[in-house]
Amino acid sequence: MFEAEQKVKFNGMAMPATIISGPHPTHGADRWLIRKADETVSLVKAAELSPILSRREVVARAIYTGASYARWENAPTPVRDAHLRIAGRVLAALESADAAEGVGPLKSGDRIRILRSGLEFASVSRGDVLTVMSVSDEHFKTNAPARGYVGAQWSFLLSNEGKGWERA
Repeated sequence: MFEAEQKVKFNGMAMPATIISGPHPTHGADRWLIRKADETVSLVKAAELSPILSRREVVARAIYTGASYARWENAPTPVRDAHLRIAGRVLAALESADAAEGVGPLKSGDRIRILRSGLEFASVSRGDVLTVMSVSDEHFKTNAPARGYVGAQWSFLLSNEGKGWERA
């Protein structure tokens, strides 16, 4: 199900967790040892974890559930494959449109404006303008300080563009 060093989503947390080991058989349910983003380690039920989906999988899931009102997890493999192909084409079309408009992927040095105070539990207010320090597949770090960590930077989800932040 999961592998050591795999990044996963842990229920109730915005930042990804990392699988350390598992499954560990316990009474009632198997559990996985994870390291959360704040570096704390927890033994959690498998039901509290889910894999982090790629952009293509997120789009495919949205198309499928929006069109059929059914659960993505229950879709037959051929249907999932077809929706993944469609999602790939949608993403390619969006990238092409962005390239035509001159909007590229977010990169270090870009500036963003916060649209919601307290976005992703950060100490930010609506209207704050931050500088992007680094970008990964799912997140980007900014010059907003992380709570309780000297020299650390707060991370935001790339998927919140237009909902929680916008390019400045």
